Amino acid sequence: MNIVGKILFLYLFIYGVIVSACAQSVRGMVTECASREPLPGVTVKIAGTNIGSTTDNNGQYRIDNDILKNNKYTLEFSFIGMQTVRSDGKAVNVNATAVINICMEDATFQLDEVVVEAKSPVQRVRETSFNVIAVDTKTLRNTSLDISHALDRVSGAKVRETGGTGSTSQVSLNGFSGRHVKIFMDGMPMEGFGSSFRLGNIPVHVAERIEVYKGVVPIELGSDALGGAINIVTGQSHRTFVDASYSFGSFNTHKSNISFGHTVKNGLFVRLNVYQNYSDNNYKVKTRLLNLENNAYSREDQWFHRFHDNYHNEAAIIRVGVARKPWADRLQAELTVSNEKQDIQNANLMKIVYGGRQRQARSIIPALMYEKKNLFVENLNLRISSNYSFSRNNNIDTLARQYNWMGEYRDKTFKGEGQYTMGEYNNSNASVSTGLSYRLGEHHRFSFNNVYSHFRRKATDAVANSETSTAATFMRRTNAKNVMGLSYRFELSKLWNISAFAKRYDVIVRGPINVSTTSTEVYKEQQRKFGTNGYGIGATVHPGAGWQLKTSAEQAYRLPSENELFGDESLEKGDAGLKPENSLNLNLNISYEHAFNKIHSLYFDAGLIYRNTRDYIRRRIEQRYGGAFYSNHGQVRNLGADIEARYFYRKMFSIGGNFSYQDIRNMEQFSADGKKLIYYRDRMPNVPYLFGNIEANYYINNCFGQGNVLSFGYNMRYVHAFFRDWESEGGDIIIPEQLSHDLSILYSIRNGRYNVAFEVLNITNEILYDNYSLQKPGRSFSVKLRYSFFK
Repeated sequence: MNIVGKILFLYLFIYGVIVSACAQSVRGMVTECASREPLPGVTVKIAGTNIGSTTDNNGQYRIDNDILKNNKYTLEFSFIGMQTVRSDGKAVNVNATAVINICMEDATFQLDEVVVEAKSPVQRVRETSFNVIAVDTKTLRNTSLDISHALDRVSGAKVRETGGTGSTSQVSLNGFSGRHVKIFMDGMPMEGFGSSFRLGNIPVHVAERIEVYKGVVPIELGSDALGGAINIVTGQSHRTFVDASYSFGSFNTHKSNISFGHTVKNGLFVRLNVYQNYSDNNYKVKTRLLNLENNAYSREDQWFHRFHDNYHNEAAIIRVGVARKPWADRLQAELTVSNEKQDIQNANLMKIVYGGRQRQARSIIPALMYEKKNLFVENLNLRISSNYSFSRNNNIDTLARQYNWMGEYRDKTFKGEGQYTMGEYNNSNASVSTGLSYRLGEHHRFSFNNVYSHFRRKATDAVANSETSTAATFMRRTNAKNVMGLSYRFELSKLWNISAFAKRYDVIVRGPINVSTTSTEVYKEQQRKFGTNGYGIGATVHPGAGWQLKTSAEQAYRLPSENELFGDESLEKGDAGLKPENSLNLNLNISYEHAFNKIHSLYFDAGLIYRNTRDYIRRRIEQRYGGAFYSNHGQVRNLGADIEARYFYRKMFSIGGNFSYQDIRNMEQFSADGKKLIYYRDRMPNVPYLFGNIEANYYINNCFGQGNVLSFGYNMRYVHAFFRDWESEGGDIIIPEQLSHDLSILYSIRNGRYNVAFEVLNITNEILYDNYSLQKPGRSFSVKLRYSFFK
């Protein structure tokens, strides 16, 4: 280096030292007040100027500028969906680097005395390009609802139950039900979790929000869903809290829940959730009576009490971990333990009744989750989740009896009311989900996700199974599948963005296959493989204030579920030879949200869907014994629409509702042997096609004291009549029109710390069905007490 270079280097060095010593700066961290989670993308600026910065993925910001020298300033923090915060009272006196950490609350519309949530995390989910609805469960925690009944209030969604508390329930989204709709908890698939831990028995308290994806599903869920997906997002708050509730209701129904959470200063946290459900389910049903002497059913329906339908379920979820560490934004270990015992009162046809059948299930689910933002380089984020589910199942049917609805029975010459069994089966399911995302600049985002799962069923009690076993009993039953996705998102501005993605599906199924060409079943253990690619695109635009337009398209595939492949060893028979479904899905949605004159608020959403599905997996009922089985059904087309509207007035009144129509028709014109099908273009049987609900709430604020609220709620549900069988084949059996009304009264004391709720469901005691002949409970009453404390 020559003399000129040395002088220049020395000059630059001295200049840098002086500038570093004299330059003033302010830095800090921005978090969300409720969860204490870092908030990326927050705009931080000096009030009254354009000088500022933006928080990074760790919620960190820094402002360096000469203007800060020897002056006092007020900082302003703003973020879409959060209340703007000013550092008033904490003006920056910058004679050295200042540190200001703040937290931000969810934004609100100040409607006079009303507060209507604006762009909370729920609404930020809605603003993606996917056809998604996010349900905030905070307003439902004083009710006795479980997760499935909360979903019953979502537009385009219909929950179909087979009975009362603990009964099997299936979620229908835009006409696709059962296992066409995939269920997730915190992004992890719930397949293989066992019947003791499912939507119908998980209380709404467990969830912070429920995301409902209708149609196209983002790759982050790693889903092979066809009809959509449901993601239960549990609470991630690092605050100390206790939430306890107990409810008692008709049919000797008891439900209780205790939640606890605490975080210490070093980031270590613990969360516990324990709940139980119990019911005698002894409500009345109207059905035909079997004459045990001549084996004939009565011509007219009669009323009977259910006498063998007790149900109880207990579960505990514990989470321990650390958060906001240099090496991990979140590291969490989780253990879920659940137990279930259920009497089986009837088959899939109500007239076939049992008096001794029952099933039991126990499951243990350990899980581990790791999350790190800015991994190695800025804007590269990693999330790894894994779980292992082990469930033990007993199906017991040993009585050599035949019952009728009077509780009377006659002895039989062979064991078993339905199919003799006392066997024990173990299901195990391992899942690993890995997600990577990278943001390049302000406009580009790349994501990768891979979900691998392996299911195995094994008959474990050879002695119990020996009397009822067949050649297929001890054959291996495994289902290994992998769904890999890659996506790209381009966001030119906050007004519009577009996403494109691709998925790879691979599955290996091993199980018993019926290879017989006659009526006598002959099973052989076989292995089948399948692999294919899917792809899709989605876009959203905000054409004006409050307006949003979404559209998406996808070539999707759904791999058969474990129950479809292997049955439930009780009332459902599987088929390991089922083909995967594939479908072209199109969605178009428009929504509007606005506040008027600080008094009124309006929300509106409307959507259109198109589905063209091949190898549709259809669940069918065997009429003689009431069992269920699955089969592929050629081609099915669905054209549908749903609409939702809600209105809020001050903090006094709200009313809203949704309405859904879905035209699901058979488009298979010829049978396998070339004959023309008479039911070509018929509606698919046993599927509701027209339904909706309306709800209204009235609030009396500061009732009998400051911070106390007395509220009255009303909910109405409607389902139009639909055919059980193909209409063109002379199907004259219909599931009748359903119209039910619910009322609730809630008194909340001291800003929600103490709560008392009274509910009446099905006030007019209507006969309600979701499935042909499987009657739901009549009018019921319940009282719920809840205590909630947050620090």
